[in-house]
Amino acid sequence: MYEDKIKKELFEKLRELNEVVEERDAIEENTGLSYMELRYKCKDADYGGLCHREMQLEDDIRVLLSDSKRTPLTLTDNQLKKLSFYAKTIDPEDPLLGEKIEKSVDCELLNFADNMKERLKRVKPLLLTASIDPRTNGLYKQVIDCYGNGAFEASCVLCRAIVEAIAKRYIEYKGYGDLLVGEEKQLKKLTVPGVLREKLSIPIEIIKIYSRIARKADRILHERDEKAEENDALEAIQLLQSFMVEFPKTL
Repeated sequence: MYEDKIKKELFEKLRELNEVVEERDAIEENTGLSYMELRYKCKDADYGGLCHREMQLEDDIRVLLSDSKRTPLTLTDNQLKKLSFYAKTIDPEDPLLGEKIEKSVDCELLNFADNMKERLKRVKPLLLTASIDPRTNGLYKQVIDCYGNGAFEASCVLCRAIVEAIAKRYIEYKGYGDLLVGEEKQLKKLTVPGVLREKLSIPIEIIKIYSRIARKADRILHERDEKAEENDALEAIQLLQSFMVEFPKTL
């Protein structure tokens, strides 16, 4: 009975998620406005409420999936939306409701597991060989974990955080940290690439790697429609590896 209750609640949450997404998308289509415009410029209360409810439902669904399978699970937003759309097609009074939901969830989990195995095969040759500090090594492993779990945008953004941390640490080590934070008013504040290029004579190819990683992450963070696919994340990891191998080391 407990499992049947979970499946029924999961079904209801999935159906509601589909309704919320459809209603939110309809507002965007009817107004011709982007997510950022509706949320922060126009501050549309109805749209904001739908976005908040969508996040709540996604969290609730992940908890219910974990409860039903007795193990922590990770499904991408696209997989959750696919499940929610499928739930829309099922009659709530269908006597086989629980079985159908179970099969659809199992199918998505099987696909997820197969895809993860393939991704881990692709990333296996990217095992880090550069000599780096334990903190950076731990962050790099999290990049790989994000990639393996299909969190491609998180993987790209974390790649940017790592190269920025490495570069800033080196800049401070060389005594130019004040140029970044602008503590001395008579000195012009520079970007990280600017200090690397103008003050430290870092090879332009290394700076280009930094900039490529940073640009992709910036678009993900600041442009709602910017997505990261598997190849984007894999490329970011490859660039990160090159950066860590080629960039000068601190003591």
